Amino acid sequence: MNLLTHLVKVIADMAIFLEFSDEHSLNPDAAVEMLEHIAAELQLLTEDEKGSIISAFAEIAKAYQGDESDFVKALPDTLGLR
Repeated sequence: MNLLTHLVKVIADMAIFLEFSDEHSLNPDAAVEMLEHIAAELQLLTEDEKGSIISAFAEIAKAYQGDESDFVKALPDTLGLR
């Protein structure tokens, strides 16, 4: 796994935590705010960089199962990268 893939996996793991944690573990408003912040930062990337990130999300989605895999596959759209 290269550096980009590792970093994208960290983003995916954080997004999964923010999305799937129950409201007793994490304030839902704080979770949405953090996911929006991540999206805003990633949207500043160049188109080529976004393309690399999108490809990495598709690749690492295979390492997850069920709803988490579907969520990771959809992250490029969720984060406004397309």
